[in-house]
Amino acid sequence: MPETYDVTIAIPTRDAGPSFKRTLEAVRGQDTARSVEVLAADSQSSDSTLGLLSAHGARVLQVPRAPFDWGRVREILFQEARAPIVVNLSQDAVPARADWLEKLLAPLSDPEVGVSCGSSIPDSERSFRQFQWELNGYYYFTREIRKFTARYGKGVSFANAAVPRRVWERLHFDPQPTGEDFQFQMKLHGAGLHIVFPEDAPVLHHHNYTLPAVLKRSHNEGFALRRMGCPYSELDLLLDLVSPAKYLQWLREIKRGSLRSAAEWAYPFTRPWAVYAGSRFARRYLWY
Repeated sequence: MPETYDVTIAIPTRDAGPSFKRTLEAVRGQDTARSVEVLAADSQSSDSTLGLLSAHGARVLQVPRAPFDWGRVREILFQEARAPIVVNLSQDAVPARADWLEKLLAPLSDPEVGVSCGSSIPDSERSFRQFQWELNGYYYFTREIRKFTARYGKGVSFANAAVPRRVWERLHFDPQPTGEDFQFQMKLHGAGLHIVFPEDAPVLHHHNYTLPAVLKRSHNEGFALRRMGCPYSELDLLLDLVSPAKYLQWLREIKRGSLRSAAEWAYPFTRPWAVYAGSRFARRYLWY
């Protein structure tokens, strides 16, 4: 009979890179009396990822590199998890505190809570700076996101989130190439379950983007949100392009000298257009 645990840490992996050792060490270094399983769904990594997982006692599932679907991978991880609570953790998210796990799980004592979602804070040890529009809180300034949050509340992120297995057994994940966390949030809303955002369960996690990468990501988000019932219309595009708040922030960033890449300089213009293209015309996701 397979061994069971109190908590499964579920990590999708693919060529996880230099921060992954820190992620695994931080998970194994948690101050908890709970038994913890580390379960990875690996997409044919060719770097040191598999060796690190083996060295830290993780169980590894192999999934195809392409076509990749986040919803299917989450479903596989939950099916294989051997614990009543599953923590979704990104491969590049490093638990910031030794009590991260306990703080993240604490809200789940309430049976009406379906997800506990911790925060992400900048990682000072990362080799690249944080994308300025992520750092200043303006990354999701476009109206399709506001439509979603008006209906379903603050968006959940599976970079750092705990879900009771009983909740997953009730709702499950559908195929979803990207935005599977928002898809699950919609199901939680329909089931009358709550999401809690504990501020004392952070991970070290930030991104930077090239101009092609940010265009593709915004395109994909527009496409995904359209499929979730939050389309981005020509009127939305116009209103976002003329809205002054982000331009005032843009001028502040210019004054500070904070915009250092083409992607950061162009973001107030490129995100609305890319979201519109994804929402209005896309038939598939763009990978980057």
